[in-house]
Amino acid sequence: MNPLKESIRFYTRNIESLLLLSAVILLPFLLVHNFTMNYVNFLAALTGAPVVSSFYNLFLLLLFLTVVQVVFAQYVISDLEGEERPLRHAFRTFFERGFSVFLFGIVYVLAVCVGLMLFAVPGVIVLILFYLTPFLVVLKKKSPWKCMRSAYELGKRHFVPLFGLLLLSSVIQWLISVIGLASVISITTSFGAVFFTQLLLTVLIFPFLAVMFTMYTYKWSEEGMHTTSAQAATAVEG
Repeated sequence: MNPLKESIRFYTRNIESLLLLSAVILLPFLLVHNFTMNYVNFLAALTGAPVVSSFYNLFLLLLFLTVVQVVFAQYVISDLEGEERPLRHAFRTFFERGFSVFLFGIVYVLAVCVGLMLFAVPGVIVLILFYLTPFLVVLKKKSPWKCMRSAYELGKRHFVPLFGLLLLSSVIQWLISVIGLASVISITTSFGAVFFTQLLLTVLIFPFLAVMFTMYTYKWSEEGMHTTSAQAATAVEG
């Protein structure tokens, strides 16, 4: 199984359902983020505290994206395991697990942001080591606090590939955002048009990235279970 190729196939085959999830779950979070940041940026301009604004922007964005990953992860896993009505499972899991992932996300994202603001490297390390927690919440059907150890082990074992995937995701989002922004500005400088275009691009791109990370988490978890089983069998034979 090649997770990247499978992600592309899955996205193109299920694009209608993924965009529905994105419109119903992701879009409201993005709107709340943008409206909140407009208010925070206004206060930052009045008080002369742009650092606070940048910190809050990063914190809120990472927190919301951490929570939203749950619904896409469940849709992918339901489809991989042949469950009926994967959309229904996705919505139900989001409403059942979303709040606990939100609480975990506050602690996780706060640690990431503090690490990034102070020394950068510790923040990146924390981001990578626990990034797969929301996906494991869905896969293992456990609370995020019980999945942290598994996420840490997967993150440590696949640190370089995971770092590469996060870097690739950032580059893809940045390139598409720049191209979209340049295209809109060449037609109009309307703030509404630019704002709508950025939202639309995120709604289109994020589901694919969530599918990709779910595919890799699923593959690495399966490999980990097979390795554990093989080691146990070897120990019994020995």
